[in-house]
Amino acid sequence: MDALLIPCFNRPEFLFHTLTNLVNTGDLDTVHVVFKPDTSPHRDIQAVIDRFKDRMPSYEVRPASAARHRLTKQSQNVLQGYQYAASLTDGLVFMVEEDIQVANDFIRYHRAVHLAEPDLFVSLSTKNHNLGHPETSGDPGAYYLSTGDFCSLGVCMKSSTIKELIAPHCNQAYYSNPIKYCRDTFPNSPIGLGYVEQDGLIRRVQEASGHATAYPHVPRAYHSGFYGYNRPKFTAGNLE
Repeated sequence: MDALLIPCFNRPEFLFHTLTNLVNTGDLDTVHVVFKPDTSPHRDIQAVIDRFKDRMPSYEVRPASAARHRLTKQSQNVLQGYQYAASLTDGLVFMVEEDIQVANDFIRYHRAVHLAEPDLFVSLSTKNHNLGHPETSGDPGAYYLSTGDFCSLGVCMKSSTIKELIAPHCNQAYYSNPIKYCRDTFPNSPIGLGYVEQDGLIRRVQEASGHATAYPHVPRAYHSGFYGYNRPKFTAGNLE
């Protein structure tokens, strides 16, 4: 059985819609769902999970480990979630954060791409926010291959990719000083040192691996999180 990792923290209202859309895929009975709440999650996170427990045949809630470094607290939780999810399967690991809204064929689409591209590093779901892509197709099954452009938005990787390529970098040297670690470990990377959280780390790993990313021409997810831990804590006007 494949695994589906859902990191979550302090936005239960987003998590509710994320789970609603995941249930609507009709494929949650084919994955083991791992919820990975970050340290001191909002009290309603568990309440939202409980509302969906009868529609998730296989799931668990895995608490965060104590984080010694504030800068990498969220990254540590996500990376350790990846490692744990990968330990449960020899197949695929999906990762959907609490504010990612997926299409009905999200899981089926990723499985088809990995079947067609067995050497893939990762398949992604949203528009390419790093490089863009000048040519698009309306074919819902179409995808294109790229490199150096990982983003942490609706992710699907083989468990072996996590175990062999990503896990070796999930260490205290990275957690204690991610800027120094990324600079020293990936000295030739063109990625700026302003991008060293877990998605920046994985982007460097992908770049160094030589294995491609795959992006859909027709996105299978979008990022709905207009606020969060690293965004303003308030809204105004009509949005409020």
